Amino acid sequence: MFNQNEMNEILEAIKEANTSAYETVRTLGELNLSTWEKLAEKQIEAFNICFDAGVELLKASAEIKDIKDVQALVNTEVVRAKDISEKLVANSKETLEVANAASVEYRSLVESNVESITKKVNEAAKKAA
Repeated sequence: MFNQNEMNEILEAIKEANTSAYETVRTLGELNLSTWEKLAEKQIEAFNICFDAGVELLKASAEIKDIKDVQALVNTEVVRAKDISEKLVANSKETLEVANAASVEYRSLVESNVESITKKVNEAAKKAA
């Protein structure tokens, strides 16, 4: 069926494929973890923006003593709402940048693997011919 040289080549090809698959899975795992950490950080930042704004508005509400203070509270709420909106928009843009960067890394990983597989298939086809 196969001579010793052919068997060695087949076993070497299997070994290379397994090593390559392991490296790909390891790289993918690292990329997933890194992306998850960055996205979780952005989510925590968004939560903190909202939480801090809520605390400030509660403090401002507690300071109301008469009707004049209500106008100051409304003014504070308007300013805080604008500030929160700006911070959340900036946070959303940063989150989108993280997602886009991850997309580029995932695409690069897939392209690299497709290129490697194509090269190995072509080499095998040349040997078989």
